[in-house]
Amino acid sequence: MSHRPMWKPMRPEELFSRLQLPFIAGVTFVVLAACAAVPDLWTSGPLAAGVIIAVAASFLFLSPRRAWLLTPWGIIVPLLDVVALALVRAALFPYIPTVGVLCLMPFAWIALRYRWEALFLVFGGGLFIAGLPLLMRVESVSTPLMVLNLLTLPFLVTGISIGIHLAVRSFHKSRQEVEDAASSLATTLEKSQDDALVLRTVFDTVNGAVAFYNAEGRLVLANRAAQRLAEVVGFHLDAPPYAGPNAFAADRTTPVPCHEQIIPRALRGDAIRNHLEWFGSPGHQIAILASSRRVHRPDGALLGTVIAAYDVTDLADAIEAREEFLTTVSHELRTPLTSVVGYTEQVIDVLGEDAGRLGVANALGAISRNGDVLLERVSQLLTAGNKRMVLAPAVIDVAELVEETVEVMIPLAREAGVTLSLECEENMIAELDSRRIEQAVENLLTNAVKFTPRGGSVSVTVTHVGDGDQVHIAVTDTGIGMTEDDKRRVFDRFYRATASRKNAVQGIGVGLSIVKAIVSAHAGEVTIESEPGRGTTITLCIPRMREATEPAEEFALSA
Repeated sequence: MSHRPMWKPMRPEELFSRLQLPFIAGVTFVVLAACAAVPDLWTSGPLAAGVIIAVAASFLFLSPRRAWLLTPWGIIVPLLDVVALALVRAALFPYIPTVGVLCLMPFAWIALRYRWEALFLVFGGGLFIAGLPLLMRVESVSTPLMVLNLLTLPFLVTGISIGIHLAVRSFHKSRQEVEDAASSLATTLEKSQDDALVLRTVFDTVNGAVAFYNAEGRLVLANRAAQRLAEVVGFHLDAPPYAGPNAFAADRTTPVPCHEQIIPRALRGDAIRNHLEWFGSPGHQIAILASSRRVHRPDGALLGTVIAAYDVTDLADAIEAREEFLTTVSHELRTPLTSVVGYTEQVIDVLGEDAGRLGVANALGAISRNGDVLLERVSQLLTAGNKRMVLAPAVIDVAELVEETVEVMIPLAREAGVTLSLECEENMIAELDSRRIEQAVENLLTNAVKFTPRGGSVSVTVTHVGDGDQVHIAVTDTGIGMTEDDKRRVFDRFYRATASRKNAVQGIGVGLSIVKAIVSAHAGEVTIESEPGRGTTITLCIPRMREATEPAEEFALSA
């Protein structure tokens, strides 16, 4: 991955303007000023030689191929400047000995641009600048003061150059650290941008609507599907109250108040799981199934709320069409079946003993029995197809009700070779719909006997639970049991377990769905414990006293 450099490499033009130009300008100024003050200097050979060398070093920057000035060979320029300054200082020594301070320019160049070994050239250059006047006058260094004058300049400029060199090295190290940190941050930023792009693409690709609100309830992210759903309902995802007028309950007609719609509930912290609502004006409605979940940081702080919704209109319409079809077909079948059963019973009554003499007694009995079975199946279909289950609760003795139901089932159990037992606690008074609870228990017992091999047993237990606030009716058998997949789908209407189909067990797969609907209408729940080959226990958990509620409405999209 390539990143834009934070520092541009120095070009020869910049090198000239920052280091060489100040030096040549300083030399030019000092020479002109000295010659103006001392005209005899115009004819000075060393002065002219120094100026010529300084100018020649500067002209090197005009070369078409001057990139070499940035290589180690570029040290030639500051060394030429040192030689030029030494000659100029030697010529001006009697008048301006401080001109030697200009050596800081080439020495700083060497300290800035080259390795520490080049600092020896700084010391040698300083010694050359300080000693050249003595060499030109052919004087010997005979006194301590002369030694001090000779060594002061090289030691001073070397010390300064060492400081500059160390500062440059520290700067380079810091710059490298900054560049590494910047590169790491750039990589992290690029990865974060890539992740955000992937997340946005995934959001916009999925068919479901997804929105995320922060802990303050402000919209952070939403995909196109979520925007479209909000437009259908008649509100904006980023503007309170996050609700609109075109939201309806599962019956498609009851408006959902704004504060009870999906987003306001989710932002309040309500747990929403597979909640069904209809969006849009009547005649143009779509069904959505919504869920929400709060997101917390590892320390428990609330980060925000995720809301997801899916368009299940086709599925809802298909289920509703199926329910209407079942109801219509059941009603259409029930009328002729009732006539068949009724007329069959009339024929049996009219013929009496003559039916046996005529050889039709067995046939008429089979017609009557099978007619009753078909009527029972049709009744089950009608019950399973009911979206609204209206209860008629009354205070009853649950133990007595279950006991009567068990007695009715004893002949069926005896015929199947299954032992049926009952165990009840006392004082089992509860407010229930006796007809519906009887139907639920009878369905459980029918299934238990049906799926228990000959010689097995079925037991019914009625107990108090939760300080007597609940009644538990448990039906346990020693039958074939259920797989995990069976347990997951056993309450779906028309679902028949693999073992039922394989063993050709009669039934249409609505018994347990009716049981669940009845218990749910009583504000209770059904639990299952089962393992393949080890039997099954199904428990009805029902509150003893119920609050006044609306008729239960069943619209199971999983059915």
